[in-house]
Amino acid sequence: MIKLAFIINFNQGKWLGGLNIILNLIESIVSNQSLKKKVKVYLIAHDIKKFRKYKFLKKITIVKDKNILNQSFVEKLIDRLMLLFFNKTFFLEKFLKKNKIDIISHSNIVTGKASSCKSIIWIPDFQYFHFPNFFSLKYKIMKEINLRFISKYSSKILLSSFDAQKDLEKIYKPAVKKSVVNQFTFQTPHNNKGDNFLKIKKKYNLPKKFFYLPNQYWVHKNHFVVLKALCNLKLKNNGIKILSTGFNYDYRRPEYFNNILKFIKENGLEKNFYYLGVLPYQHSLSLIKNSVAVINPSLFEGWSSTVEQSKSIGKKIILSNINVHKEQNPKNCHYFNPKNHLELSKIIKRVWNERKLEKKANFKKYQNIAKIKFKNYSKDYCKIVFDLYEKNKDI
Repeated sequence: MIKLAFIINFNQGKWLGGLNIILNLIESIVSNQSLKKKVKVYLIAHDIKKFRKYKFLKKITIVKDKNILNQSFVEKLIDRLMLLFFNKTFFLEKFLKKNKIDIISHSNIVTGKASSCKSIIWIPDFQYFHFPNFFSLKYKIMKEINLRFISKYSSKILLSSFDAQKDLEKIYKPAVKKSVVNQFTFQTPHNNKGDNFLKIKKKYNLPKKFFYLPNQYWVHKNHFVVLKALCNLKLKNNGIKILSTGFNYDYRRPEYFNNILKFIKENGLEKNFYYLGVLPYQHSLSLIKNSVAVINPSLFEGWSSTVEQSKSIGKKIILSNINVHKEQNPKNCHYFNPKNHLELSKIIKRVWNERKLEKKANFKKYQNIAKIKFKNYSKDYCKIVFDLYEKNKDI
């Protein structure tokens, strides 16, 4: 049995999308009966209390470790020098051997070619390449250095889309031969205990009818195009309401969220645009299900989890026409130019006025499709794992 470890070495509260993608993959693996006797899953994190609410995680081994995830400068330096001269780490290798881990995945931690453990590095996207003005010079330089380091010392580079693979070829072509694409998919829980919409509606004082914009408040998520579209619609007294959720701080543009609040107040949009804060995962899913449509105006995405969540129940989506959204290919979708608020306002008005209630039969149809895709998601990912493991055995 292969021992596969997922390492959560990022701020879970600030990158909910990344956390959900990793947890979703773990759920896909442990729920796939064909993998039950082939893969044993570990989750390594700073704080394991947050994971106790997920029932499927009872099927895996959760390891709390601060030493590896919070290495001192000296320890990091020693491990880097060991990689350079001996092609494997010292402190990390010690930890991996102690826990008998065969493969680590979805972190930025590399093990080296001489290690008994192989590493699958997940690169969610190359946003800095497309929007360099959103990032500092130091950040961009470190990204370029890290990409070359990963290319040399990792076993595989995992990408979320073929669009990202094209970016990788433009940025650093030698890394492409190590890259593989594994597209995230999502299965909506059939028995979602958090989906008591009447309680949720009362808790957040929700309007009867609404659009849902679940993007985090990062500058590339492009909330202003939605607000400008609302301004245009407000002149015609449409009474359209949009609910928004997500983490409200972008370290690159700390003023971004406050500027949004200022724009809402100056343009009298308080009764049209509501910010609800960071919601529990199940509540967010319930808002997707009960909305008129989901709106995603992003200028850039690695692979949108909200698009996949919407697809899994056939929910209508109003979506920016960026390449990765087209690659995700939702069937029930209206595309728009993310820089054209007038185009967006026309779509919002049309969808608001034409809404037909989704039939329960359609939900079941989409959920059955999602169930098959969800099973194949873990199957495709584990093929990467099995291939690495077999190659390691042959060395």
